[in-house]
Amino acid sequence: MKKLVATFFLTILIAGTVFSQSPPTLRIVTETPGLPSELFYGDIKVKPLRLRPGTNTVITIADYDFFVQQQYIDFLRRFPEPTGLQFYLDILNGCHPSDIECIKFTRGAISANFFRSPEFQRKGSYVMYLYMVSLGQRPATVDELSNPAKIDRPHYAEFMADLGTISTPNDDPALTNQKKDELSVAWLQRTEVNNIYGGLSNSAFVQKLVDTAGVTLPNQAQLVSDLNGGQKTRAQVLRAVAESPQVDEKFYKQAFVTMEYFGYLRRDPEICVGSPNPSQCGYIFHNERFKLTADKDFLENTIVRGFIESPEYINRF
Repeated sequence: MKKLVATFFLTILIAGTVFSQSPPTLRIVTETPGLPSELFYGDIKVKPLRLRPGTNTVITIADYDFFVQQQYIDFLRRFPEPTGLQFYLDILNGCHPSDIECIKFTRGAISANFFRSPEFQRKGSYVMYLYMVSLGQRPATVDELSNPAKIDRPHYAEFMADLGTISTPNDDPALTNQKKDELSVAWLQRTEVNNIYGGLSNSAFVQKLVDTAGVTLPNQAQLVSDLNGGQKTRAQVLRAVAESPQVDEKFYKQAFVTMEYFGYLRRDPEICVGSPNPSQCGYIFHNERFKLTADKDFLENTIVRGFIESPEYINRF
């Protein structure tokens, strides 16, 4: 498999002014060590010209190998293994080059599969649910916009930073599990979280998590008993709540929509507080779409297509 090589060409024209202003500086932004960086001129992103090695052929997000590689980078925070890359290339190559709808449908299904993958669910969903069960959730419906318990979290930058703390080379399950334990311990030590939970009794601690998540846990009494008896720490209980099937059932769809923004557009979703028609605005619009069909996989694929076919996504590359 040929490696993809990013070649940067940059021409900058700076006009002098009578004010002798200093020009913006070039800066390289690296979200995850070992993965591609981004180049900025001031606050303006500079897109690289990517060429296939030894040729003048430009690489674009429409190219199958670059598209698949980008899904690994955006969602799994790593480069693809050769067998995985080839697996998805074989699927895409099953579409005739002239069958545009087949290609678009297949790209959407493949990309949605990265969110559904056990690897992403072990990492991305865990970080997302930590926010949702301990701090609150974004308003996902028009009615929730005025609910003071709803907060606009997590933000893109903080989510990516937290995800980076549990991402491991080649998705080492044992190491990932260890890092998730470490994150839950560090989570409770954060000032924002400690101010809410630090002074609570064990029973009140568990109840606050349950109330914040808005779920009913059948093992709530057992969690309190485990804390009182020293069988579990508060960090272990936090993780147990975040990874409970009840939390996943309630927040899977919201997490899916949020990750569309994080994964494809690299920004926070818009929730349009104060909009005259918030039901047609970004994040709430996509969440409302889940009420329109019982075919969750089909709708997820459709939502993904809306993101990966959008000018904002295509213009990232």
